[in-house]
Amino acid sequence: ARTVAIEPQVLLLDEPLSNLDASLRVQMRRELLALQRKLGLTTVFVTHDQEEANTTSDRMAVLDGGVIQQIGTPQELYDRPANGFVAGFLGTANILKGSLRDGAFVTESGNALPVATTLAAASRIVLRPQNISLTDDSGPGVIPGAIRHREFLGSQIRYLVDTADGQIIVDRLHGEGAVAHEAGVQVALRVESRNAPLLA
Repeated sequence: ARTVAIEPQVLLLDEPLSNLDASLRVQMRRELLALQRKLGLTTVFVTHDQEEANTTSDRMAVLDGGVIQQIGTPQELYDRPANGFVAGFLGTANILKGSLRDGAFVTESGNALPVATTLAAASRIVLRPQNISLTDDSGPGVIPGAIRHREFLGSQIRYLVDTADGQIIVDRLHGEGAVAHEAGVQVALRVESRNAPLLA
């Protein structure tokens, strides 16, 4: 309150909510955002919390070791990360290695994932857990694997799946009648890869 009373041009908040419990942190985040917008005050909000960064910012800068990696809106950085660090900071990311070939990103193990891109080359693809589903299908865009571990997260179930391209994280909505697969079960992963970010 004292800081706002002197009407600063810029307000710096360095991890202001880090010592609060989860529910209070969400409430205070909303109140801070409402106050900031009401006062029209430029605010630099420092945080290591992905959710906090995404929900409080109009524009964000992701730093690694004090070096800016990318600047943009939260959605721009999430949808089009400049590198693997940015992709991982803004949410869970499965990053597979491979190369572009004939309209597909071909993983190191030979799985062909269809992509829509004008890039001449790429060595990694970023796959978000919510863009991967468990299926009985086979063919392009499908990766075979075996469930290593299952985590119940309330609104969703998170699967860690071992594949020839490494461990892949899959998030599936939890709902009535949803089948929960156990560890050791062989599965196929249907990947929505067409608009997935590609990295050099």
